[in-house]
Formats: sequence, C-alpha cells, structure tokens
Amino acid sequence: MTDTRTADRMIVVVASAGGVEALKNLVADLPEDLPAAVVVALHLTPSAPSLLPEILQRRTRLTVVAAREGLVPTVGTVVVARPDVHLIVEDGHVRLGRGAAENGHRPSHDVTLRSAALAYGPRLVGVVLTGLLDDGAVGLGRVARYGGVCLVQDPDEAEFDAMPRAALRSVPGAARLTLADLPAELDRLVRQPVTAARSDVPDAERADDLAEVASGLADPPLLPDGSHPGRPSAFGCPECHGVLNQLTSGPDGLRFRCRTGHAWTARSLLTRQDRSLQEALWVALRVLEERAELSRRLAKGADGARPRSRQIFESRAQDAAHSAEVLRNLLTQVTDETDGRDATGPEAARSDEPVVGP
Repeated sequence: MTDTRTADRMIVVVASAGGVEALKNLVADLPEDLPAAVVVALHLTPSAPSLLPEILQRRTRLTVVAAREGLVPTVGTVVVARPDVHLIVEDGHVRLGRGAAENGHRPSHDVTLRSAALAYGPRLVGVVLTGLLDDGAVGLGRVARYGGVCLVQDPDEAEFDAMPRAALRSVPGAARLTLADLPAELDRLVRQPVTAARSDVPDAERADDLAEVASGLADPPLLPDGSHPGRPSAFGCPECHGVLNQLTSGPDGLRFRCRTGHAWTARSLLTRQDRSLQEALWVALRVLEERAELSRRLAKGADGARPRSRQIFESRAQDAAHSAEVLRNLLTQVTDETDGRDATGPEAARSDEPVVGP
C-alpha cells in the first residue's frame, strides 16, 4: 500500500554523464520502507520526453513519479526531474521552473539542491553522483550551509569523475562513498532523528540564495533592495550576451549570473566560451574558403586585357586559401586538445540517450 504521508525528510540525488546506470543501481537497493522522499535530477535532452521514471520503476520497490507542479513528495516516493524545466523544492511541494539555464543546463543540479537546502535544512541529504563538469557543486555547498548532510560518489569509481571531484572541492567534509555503500548509508541517515539545528545563515547570504531560487522560477533574481546579486564583471553572458555579475566567490570559487538569470561557475563559463570560440572559428573558416573560391572564379573570368585584375584575384585567392589552411589546422589542434575533456551540450548528454523516447 502506498504511503501518503508527506515526507519530513528528503534525499536529493543528482547525476549527469553515466548517471542512468548509477541511478538504477542506487534505487534498486533502497528499502521499500524508506522513511523519506527522494528527488532525482539528471541532465536531460530538452527536446524529447524522458523515460527515466519508467526505467527506475523497474528497478525499485519505491513509487517513482515524474515531477509536476504542486506535487507533494510523500514517504517512499522517488520524484524525477522533467526535461527542460528546473525542479525546485519548496517545503511540502515541488515547483517546475522555466527560468534561465544554470551552467548550461535545465534542469540544473545547483537549482534543485539550493532550493531543497533552503526548504529542508538539516532534514536534507544531498548526493552527487557521476558526471561531467561541476553542476551540483555549488548546490551541495548550500546543503552544507543550511545544515544538511552531504554525500558524494567516490570519484575513483565514478564513470565520469569530474562532478564528484568538484563537489568534494566545494564541500571537503562531504562523505565519500562507493555506489554500493550509498543506499545503506542513506537509509541509516534518514532513520536518525534530526538533532542539528537549522544553520544560522547570515541574512545577506540567505537573500542571495532566495534570489537565485527565484531565478529558477523565471522571476527576476533580485535582492530585497531591488538590486541584482554580485557586481558587474568584465564578461558577457554567452547565452544572452548581457553583462555577467560576479557573485561572491568564497568556497564556491568564481561564479557569475546575468540579469536574465543565466548562471555559470567559472569552469562551466570557460567551457561554454570554448564552444562559442570554436563555432566562430568554423564560421570564419567557411567564409575564408568561400572567399578563396570566389576569387579563383573571378581570376579565371578576367580576360587577357585585364592582367592586373587577374593578378589581384589570384593573390586574394592564395591569401584566403592560406589563412583557411592555418585556421583549419588550428581548429583540428583545439579539437584534439579538448577531446574527452569536460564539456557541456552534446558531449555532456551521453547519459541522456537511453533515457529519452523516440
């Protein structure tokens, strides 16, 4: 019989590349009488429906449901994030936010963990599993800030270790566990009484966090005085091209957010800039090759009465062809250097392929 009691305790599990198998193994070993609700967020392909709830349901005795607006997380329920919307946790229910992407993702792990930390405080357990880049590291820091328990999959066994290592840098005191040990530890933690008081977070930090949660809901990320968090930086947002405000760094490292709401860690911003640079260079290569070809045709069409014109067009064709060759070699070198490195976009979505429908 399904337990309809509203969950007083919550577990939030986030994963990216390699996360489907990790999540299947994790939920398979969670007990049927788990006295908590579980929220699962995976970086998902935005253009197709997710089959992750059905996949997980086949592996667990808990009840698995897709997140929906206003859903009340109940004891023994696994709530799965939907594609292309942030999963935001408020005390007692779920919100679906269409705010700007964070770290290039929607759903973003930082959004989910941050909101759950504000809502549940010491009644929350945050878990970061396998994945690329560092989405979830800042969110796990918020779990620690508000008195929750932080667990991280051992990076040495994770299929992709970047996300777990980033989480451990953000929260050095987080427990580092193998995937096989996580279910028993989660069960043990949520059966213990909550003895820790809600952390005494300074008002200014809480206001920043509330503004960032509002951004996930597509509301303006404003502080009580009407200003935006942080101070203007020298960088532009690669998504909307607005000015990025640099947020207080502290244990999070460099972070940025624009007025629209796009948010970036320094590492995710650098990766997105790399991609933008490569896209611009490929466009430049195309223009150079077209210029070389057009110049050759013009040179060929110049008759003997216009030898000077022929020379000019031939020279332009040679210059453009040489520049295109240099640029193509540079692009090949850049691609080789970044192959297999942390990335956003299609590279980071490898875990999505078995999760989406046709």
